[in-house]
Amino acid sequence: MQLMEMDGIHRIEIAGRVDVNSAPALEQLCNQLLDGGHNRIICDFFRNEYVSSAGLRVFLSGLKRCRKSGGNMVLCRLKPGILEIFDMTGFTSLFPLFDSLEAAHEFFRVSSSKLELKTVSRPDEVGEILIEKPTKEAAQAYAAAARQIRMDEKA
Repeated sequence: MQLMEMDGIHRIEIAGRVDVNSAPALEQLCNQLLDGGHNRIICDFFRNEYVSSAGLRVFLSGLKRCRKSGGNMVLCRLKPGILEIFDMTGFTSLFPLFDSLEAAHEFFRVSSSKLELKTVSRPDEVGEILIEKPTKEAAQAYAAAARQIRMDEKA
């Protein structure tokens, strides 16, 4: 595993196998990030070969902690076999999934920015209303499209 940071977004490169032997080190790394207030995490699976139930538990635990602290954990560049594991366990509906690092970074840039401020002219109303892009809906739509593509490829 390798940890990198860019613009306050931390990327964990998930290499090799995530199993009962390596999952504790991944969990420790996630906990260190979250304990330090770093709650925007990208898990990059480009070099990953296998994820066991112990690894799935670590990812789910990390996702819960990220969201509880106002952040998120996203997964990117999953190989077809790994994606199938996440899909069969229902995790693809929980995690935002991306095909590229750029898309994963963009998810955090968009979700953390104020997209539109509307000034209300009447003094008795609230001065500013923040309108946020529905990132959860976008991630769900992406996951549904990815599942459809996989089903089309299998047919």
